[in-house]
Amino acid sequence: MNEMEAAKEARMNKFQEGLQQQRKLVEQLRLEAAVPRVRVSECIEDIMKYCEQHTSEDVLINGFLRPGDNPYKEKGGCTIL
Repeated sequence: MNEMEAAKEARMNKFQEGLQQQRKLVEQLRLEAAVPRVRVSECIEDIMKYCEQHTSEDVLINGFLRPGDNPYKEKGGCTIL
């Protein structure tokens, strides 16, 4: 196989790879287009209902029962030597 044939084969391989990527992209876009859509106004109502139903469990509203339950509390202070 000479250099020209090798270069031609390399271009074909690259072309095939690009074609495969485009096919995957098209398939993904088709899947995403098939996802059922819901109006924002309906979603907002559902989110508001969910939030109202789970208010008692929300630590941002009620806080933690014990300070030790807070995973974001600093464990120790800064030490300067």
